[in-house]
Amino acid sequence: MRHAKPLDPRFDQPATNLCLDMSSIGAVLRRRRRELGYTQSEVAAFCGFSQRLISEIERGRETVAIDKVMRYANGLGIDFLLRIRGKHD
Repeated sequence: MRHAKPLDPRFDQPATNLCLDMSSIGAVLRRRRRELGYTQSEVAAFCGFSQRLISEIERGRETVAIDKVMRYANGLGIDFLLRIRGKHD
């Protein structure tokens, strides 16, 4: 594996992205993977997935199981946060 930034859930500062569908989630994951300097094959090996599955997630394929999407996001240091609209802390 090339020298890239570490895959660590605590890496970097929090950012907010409003994702309304699988395509927007896939775009966020693809952007983060590229920021870290990894290929799809490298993150697939890290997550225990095939490169094809990583490609499907990043393209927003709606038939991909959400647990796999969450596992991939976690590997890239991305947390899922669910918030009720209109509710403020």
